[in-house]
Amino acid sequence: MKEMLQRNLGYKTISLVLAILFWLWVTSQGSSQTLDRDPTFPLALIAKNTPANSMIMTKLPSVKVKTEGYNPSVNVNELFAYVDLSGSEPGEHDYEVKVDPIPNIKIVEISPRVVTLQLDTVEERMLPVTVEVSGAPVNGKKVGETIVKPSVVNVRGPSSLLGEVDKVLVELSAAGASETLQVSRPLLFRDKNGLAIFGPDPSVETITSSPTSVDIIVPIVAKELESKMVPLNATTTGTPAEGKEVRSIQVIPSGVQVYGEPEALAQFSALSIGSVNINGLSETKTYEISSDKVSLPEGLNYGSRTTFSVIVEMGSAVQDKTLYDLPIVLRNLPEDLVLEKPLPEVSVTIRAYPEILNNLTKEQISLWIDATGKAVGEHTVKIYWQLPAGIEMVSIPDVTYTLKAKEDPPKEPDNPGTPGNPGNPGNSNNSGNQPVV
Repeated sequence: MKEMLQRNLGYKTISLVLAILFWLWVTSQGSSQTLDRDPTFPLALIAKNTPANSMIMTKLPSVKVKTEGYNPSVNVNELFAYVDLSGSEPGEHDYEVKVDPIPNIKIVEISPRVVTLQLDTVEERMLPVTVEVSGAPVNGKKVGETIVKPSVVNVRGPSSLLGEVDKVLVELSAAGASETLQVSRPLLFRDKNGLAIFGPDPSVETITSSPTSVDIIVPIVAKELESKMVPLNATTTGTPAEGKEVRSIQVIPSGVQVYGEPEALAQFSALSIGSVNINGLSETKTYEISSDKVSLPEGLNYGSRTTFSVIVEMGSAVQDKTLYDLPIVLRNLPEDLVLEKPLPEVSVTIRAYPEILNNLTKEQISLWIDATGKAVGEHTVKIYWQLPAGIEMVSIPDVTYTLKAKEDPPKEPDNPGTPGNPGNPGNSNNSGNQPVV
């Protein structure tokens, strides 16, 4: 064993020394760049404390920094210059370029020392998605009505660029397609000239959307078939929870594209996708129904498999409420007639959802009768009413009233006077007022 270790000992020693030297050389070739004595080097410029809902619309320049001193432990790749945007408002502003202190290093010069940046407010818009299909399917086929989900997206970006967005676009090729295409594609933003919209730095995404992509269904159908958009409807079965009722039923999408012979399509006007069970249901619920479970009339078919959503909105059931002692107003009373006695107050029963009834006051209900064309005597008539939105009149009584002729006001007593003095009362004791004969 000892002999084996001592064999070629010189070669082994040289090999070991070379290996150590090679290892030292490799470790000294790291990717970090140390800070040499008195260098001038470029630094990336970043922005700190950008205000919420704001965006920099100026491309950040590179900054050159000159230093004095030496610190071999500092990696230049880990250094950066920055500007502080705290409290900035939209518009153009000048900012001082700063570099954090570096141990044992003095920063002699920063160039540029001040940069001018344009800030813009970030806004949002809801925009429809447009699908542009290029290329032709195989012979005998054509592109049907394209479906995009979602059809509307929320677009977000700086106001100066968001206003230029004329179209949210998805591009798809149907060249050579023989069957329906179902794909997901990213959204593109185009101006009114159809050109892409970029910020000051094309490498930075300035306009975004939620979601960032959409699902597209492009039906590929036989050319001899035609298509038709038919509305969808759904019904319910079962009894909801006590005190609850169905407020509304909404089907999404509201319509579906159906394909078939022209004669079959002409006789098909709407599609019922079936009933959903609401037995015991107490709150709004969404039901999903696959098109596979919804049959079409013979000769018709869907362009592609899809899913229908049925949203059943639940709420408290309507309630009846009786209001007492409501006043009635008499309208259009002839000028020569008056009421024999005041109109009575009445009680009515109304119907509405609890949240409406709870906030209702008597002053919101108007009741009146119309005396147009009425004569002296007793009349039994129906009461007219006006109710706030969402309230139904359940019961209201008739009212009986009596009209009489309006009495003339009492006349002043006659003043006959005396002979020879018709303007004075006839009083024999008032001889001092008699004219001299």
